[in-house]
Amino acid sequence: MSGEPASPVELGYRWPAEWEPHAATWVAWPHNRDTWPGKFDMIPARFAEFVKMLAHFEPVKILAGGAEVMADAKRHVGDLPNISLVDVETNDAWCRDYGPIFVTRGVERAIVDWQYNAWGGKYPPFDKDNAVPRQIAEQLGLPRFESSLILEGGAI
Repeated sequence: MSGEPASPVELGYRWPAEWEPHAATWVAWPHNRDTWPGKFDMIPARFAEFVKMLAHFEPVKILAGGAEVMADAKRHVGDLPNISLVDVETNDAWCRDYGPIFVTRGVERAIVDWQYNAWGGKYPPFDKDNAVPRQIAEQLGLPRFESSLILEGGAI
């Protein structure tokens, strides 16, 4: 017996297929101007269009932590149905790469918290991004399984 905590699989959790029903889509409000050099001014409005379209079909949870980011997100989509703004700070908008992976066991949910290093440390800082899964697990009151592996969303 190793004394290590049981893995999600050992506890009966599974990662649902992408086509299975899910509770919401999680995204992060764009705020890092360095991500869109010389083009950022149009990004929040375009992102708002994307979120509004998605919200017609399912709930959307938007990470919009910090007063300035939250105010910008509220201006664009804050009063729309099926959209929730979540006070969790990020370094960048690529939630697919650093966000939590939700796993299920019947109706129970849990979060797998992989490590994130912004594509091998190419885009520092990334400390806030790496902390997102832990914060979401805390806010939702969900169990969290922390992995030492670096997994960026496009890799799975």
